[in-house]
Amino acid sequence: MPRRAKQVAEPVVVVPPRFITEPDGFINVPVSKKTREEIHHLKKSMKVTSQAEVIEKAVAIVRAIDIAARGES
Repeated sequence: MPRRAKQVAEPVVVVPPRFITEPDGFINVPVSKKTREEIHHLKKSMKVTSQAEVIEKAVAIVRAIDIAARGES
């Protein structure tokens, strides 16, 4: 029987979100299973490395819409 080569696990590299210039803390909130799955989907769709980036970008988008809807600058 042929021997299999050992599979070497690639090291996990934790990369902080690239666009957060001044990290201020963490939020820890309960979410539904659907929300968790949608965040994971958006992570792949946005081609970002973390759920934090998804949240940061989503908040920025929603805030921009809110400002535009209110006519603020």
